[in-house]
Amino acid sequence: MQNIRTLDAGHGWDSWDWAGLRASCLREARRVLSSEHDAEEAAQDALLRAWRGRGGQRAAGGESWWVRRIARNEALRRASRQTLRQDLYTEDYAKLLEGLPASQDLSLLAEIIDLRNAIAELAPKDALLLKLRYEGDLTQGRLARLAGVPEGTVKIRLHRIRGRLRERLTGEND
Repeated sequence: MQNIRTLDAGHGWDSWDWAGLRASCLREARRVLSSEHDAEEAAQDALLRAWRGRGGQRAAGGESWWVRRIARNEALRRASRQTLRQDLYTEDYAKLLEGLPASQDLSLLAEIIDLRNAIAELAPKDALLLKLRYEGDLTQGRLARLAGVPEGTVKIRLHRIRGRLRERLTGEND
């Protein structure tokens, strides 16, 4: 027989001030997200998670902190998803030239520009994965946890992305 978690009146969740928790969630989400719509969505998602997990909340009176923490995590999750939609490599070439010493090898600069163009042609998810891995210096395990996929999937995706970049930059087809 399985142990089934029951939600009886002894848990205290039925006496929670859900309207107050909603306002608290919304404040917390607004701190992270600039869009009011996104903050509303994150707050709703947080309340839904709190409702589903209410039986596991043991500390009486600790629900406010617990639900705000869920709201902050939801807002951060939503903010990270928003970066997928943004063009990650839109730096102006003039900015790349600023502050370069006169002795700088321009062929190196041309390679950087070619690489940025090749990355800009990637799908936004692939570009973000590449940016987080190499510019953000995140491990493949950390990327997997953030994306919610197995580590092997991240390794394969990175391998394929590097292959596509190599193909675009060198014209070789391995």
